[in-house]
Amino acid sequence: MDLVTKKYQPIDSEMILFNEEYYLSVVRVDISTLAASDREALFTHLYEFESNDIELEIDVSAEHQGTWYFQLLVPHVLTLPDVARKRLERGREQLEAHSAKQPHKPAEVKLVGDDIYEYVKRYNPNLQIVG
Repeated sequence: MDLVTKKYQPIDSEMILFNEEYYLSVVRVDISTLAASDREALFTHLYEFESNDIELEIDVSAEHQGTWYFQLLVPHVLTLPDVARKRLERGREQLEAHSAKQPHKPAEVKLVGDDIYEYVKRYNPNLQIVG
């Protein structure tokens, strides 16, 4: 079986370039204290989030462990790392403002360094570190 190899390029401790497609930053969200109805309301609210700076993907694969992951993405095409970093910062601010409108604000932790690598590797076992 030939597994597809994806490229992983660290840019700084909080941002990577994934497969030369997206700059990626990941936030771990603790939803363990939220009731199912509150989780649903939060997900629906976050799903409505729009930004010109970032794309938000909500990974609920670890929900059974009381954790969601937010993938904050900036397309790589014609975007330099410094510009991507600024867009991620603005996007985080926009996401925080959007989340403030929701009554439930779960604790968030930005993944850094090896934690980002381990998160990305879960879905991409043939991950190749470049750069």
